[in-house]
Amino acid sequence: MPREVTGKNQLTPPIFLAKISEGNRNKMSSKLMLLKTGETIITDAKELVSDEVILGYVLINPHYVEAKEKLVLTESKSGKSNYEIDVILTPWLILSKDKQFVVSKDYIATICDPIETVEKMYREKTGSKLEVTETEVNEDE
Repeated sequence: MPREVTGKNQLTPPIFLAKISEGNRNKMSSKLMLLKTGETIITDAKELVSDEVILGYVLINPHYVEAKEKLVLTESKSGKSNYEIDVILTPWLILSKDKQFVVSKDYIATICDPIETVEKMYREKTGSKLEVTETEVNEDE
């Protein structure tokens, strides 16, 4: 169905449709993601796949991770200093009422597991218990 040209930005349906596959790919886990925008987020994530090809990820309760170095002045005879950071978690799209987001794999630069203290901080903030349910993404939703 052709779209009417209005001269304004128009939203289009998702460019990919897929069902979260069965088996291991249906398993949700906490991941630290570096986005191509330079943002680092922590989120519960599931792969979005079609015909065994990863198309993107479903992000559940994603939070922006900001790490700032603490300024701690210490003197020691060994010459070693303590390195500490403050970690601040903020909802990723703070003005959205949604808690789940579909992100294309092309938007993500890298994915890794967070260190235990950051994951614990995220779990406490979001109340996440990693309950896994099968999800289907449809254009009609």
